[in-house]
Amino acid sequence: MTASSTPPATAAPRASGAAAAAVLAIALAAVSHGSIFVRLADAHPFVVSAFRVGTAALVVVPVAIALRRRELAALDRRTVLASLGAGLFLALHFITWIASLGQTSIANSTVLVTLNPVWIAIATALITRRRPGGLVAASVTLSVAGCAVIAWGSAGDGSGSLVGDGLAVLGGMCAAGYLMMGRLARQRGISLISYVALCYGGAAVLLWALVLALGLPVAGLTPVTYGAMIGMGLISQVIGHSGYNWALKLFNPAFIAVCLLGEPILASALGLIYFGEAIPLATLAGAPIIMAGIYLGARAELR
Repeated sequence: MTASSTPPATAAPRASGAAAAAVLAIALAAVSHGSIFVRLADAHPFVVSAFRVGTAALVVVPVAIALRRRELAALDRRTVLASLGAGLFLALHFITWIASLGQTSIANSTVLVTLNPVWIAIATALITRRRPGGLVAASVTLSVAGCAVIAWGSAGDGSGSLVGDGLAVLGGMCAAGYLMMGRLARQRGISLISYVALCYGGAAVLLWALVLALGLPVAGLTPVTYGAMIGMGLISQVIGHSGYNWALKLFNPAFIAVCLLGEPILASALGLIYFGEAIPLATLAGAPIIMAGIYLGARAELR
């Protein structure tokens, strides 16, 4: 082979695959720190959510206007609605998940919120009107069994964390809607920067309108709280979620959801390191069952 010969055809796919894996790994590390930032932020869940998405919107929206003004003006109605719909689900996801962290452990919250592949598989079966296959049935059965184990442990500790567990499950449902709507938008050809500008911007408007309507305090908070909320927006949202959104154009949302399986493991480890927060025994027993269910649900949706 001469110096001017072209490389094998497999070189480019391998390079792009390695780049995608690197982006997802960085995104996973960034997102996993979200629960740590939430614990450091001493503010109402709605305020924390608004600061997180608002900070991200302040970064991406001006960039989108500067670089993608023509694209934004030319977007069709369905693409815009799908992007804003993803923002709605994102706002609901943060409200419920961040609230759950105030009432249950980091381990419980992050395990239960990652049930989104199961909800994606169920939603896909309902939308396509196909009878759920064996994988979907096994996925739901395992996930419900694992949730029951964790709920049993939460109900027995007398801390009221059962409510937090329920909020985390609801947050996972909203995350499934966020991924599915994001996939619809990205498949219609919208660029990443335009999509996240519409998604994060829409979510920020909704959350800040809610905060102002309820008259929740946003001034006079501690420097640690402000730092945690801004860090959450820059690291967990701009780097973490944008990395996942970039991958949605290449991968099925169920595959992205499987990659998120590392979040409860990493977040629980970070909770132990930063706060000395032990993982409940019921969570140690129920989490592997749930993860097996999530894996089967993702496989079903991929098929």
